Amino acid sequence: MAPPRRYVLLVSFVLMICPLKIHAQTADDAKGILTKIFTTDAYNKAVRPIYNQNLVLNVTVDFSLIGIIEFDSQKESLTSAGYLIVDWNDYYIQWDPSDYNGTTNVFIHQDDVWKPDIALQNGISEFKGIGYSELLVNVTSEGSVAWWPYVILQSTCKVDITYFPFDIQTCSLRFTAWSYFNTEVQLTEGTDGIILDSYEENSAWTVCETNVDKLPQSTDATVVFTMTIKRKPLFYLLNVILPVIMLSVMNACVFVLPAKAGEKASFSVTVFLALAVFLTIVASTLPQNSDNVSYIGIYLVIMAIFSTTTVVLTLFQLRLNFRDMNKDPIPPWLIKLQRIVERVRKRRCNRVRPVDQAQNRVVISDYIDIKDEMKVPVIESKVPLPPEEDSKLEVTWNHISNSLDFIFFWLFFVSVIITTLTVVLVIARHAH
Repeated sequence: MAPPRRYVLLVSFVLMICPLKIHAQTADDAKGILTKIFTTDAYNKAVRPIYNQNLVLNVTVDFSLIGIIEFDSQKESLTSAGYLIVDWNDYYIQWDPSDYNGTTNVFIHQDDVWKPDIALQNGISEFKGIGYSELLVNVTSEGSVAWWPYVILQSTCKVDITYFPFDIQTCSLRFTAWSYFNTEVQLTEGTDGIILDSYEENSAWTVCETNVDKLPQSTDATVVFTMTIKRKPLFYLLNVILPVIMLSVMNACVFVLPAKAGEKASFSVTVFLALAVFLTIVASTLPQNSDNVSYIGIYLVIMAIFSTTTVVLTLFQLRLNFRDMNKDPIPPWLIKLQRIVERVRKRRCNRVRPVDQAQNRVVISDYIDIKDEMKVPVIESKVPLPPEEDSKLEVTWNHISNSLDFIFFWLFFVSVIITTLTVVLVIARHAH
């Protein structure tokens, strides 16, 4: 049943003549709070905001990392961006919210209140305080102050390039309240440490681990944020390491070219110059210090030594190849070396010798391992083998040069493979 019309009119009349009192925070309330703080209470930002000045003021600090801008191995510096989350309690900023329509917090310019003069202790740029005058701090009625200054930091970072490009670097950000000792202001790590919620992944580095701590046995008010970053090696693998390995293999291939081709010397010198270029590129990337040396740098130096030796041996071979048999007879030990090489090469080839049709005689190789597979009839040779005296006369300086090519090729090829595998395994083991 609907209420009578007169009751509705009566209630409406009462509401019109007796409006409800609604409490709302206004600009005048905020002005009143500021007037109380700075005029009535005569707030002085030079005074540490603690009643008993013999006590230590505790300031908690967290750091939210936004991104790694640059890691410079040459300058041993890290450039990062983020913001600090600094909280403390100011005894001289308090009010009763009920006196100001329930206003519980106000914003004040950071230069108008006391704040710890926090600075980056291990910075490499000009020394300056954190924050700027336009930045505001959030102050509550109980005196809690929250200060969130945005910063771009350039800090020192000792570089260990032993396992470059699979290196892992540990960098620290040391923040200190510059004007205070730890008996006056104590910077302590917050509950979150380094916050990575807003972190944007860097294309060259990955953040592996973070930590926050205070410097032990330090009289300064200091807190240290530490981050462990790992290099992403793909760029250096494709543009430095892989070309160097290919050049190292090509370094041994100079002994595949015959001396009469006329390209042995130029080929060996070209490979040497290419390795020198890559050595310069890697050296320009790494820091110029002598504390530690990268395995890649050692590998490049070894390959450069191999390449230098290859050039010298190539020139020596060319001199041997064009010697006159009449003026410079071949020493017996070189002839024996050539015979040994020929035997090794024939065993490796495992093939049938060319047919000698002189005097209607057929000569078949002594190696009959393939006779069953190829169904080739074996015919014993009736041609007498030349005496050793006659066979010696057939060896020329060109034969000696070819034999040395065979020896040097396998010597350098095996050395390059062993050296490369050793360096790769050592670096890869560290990477995992």
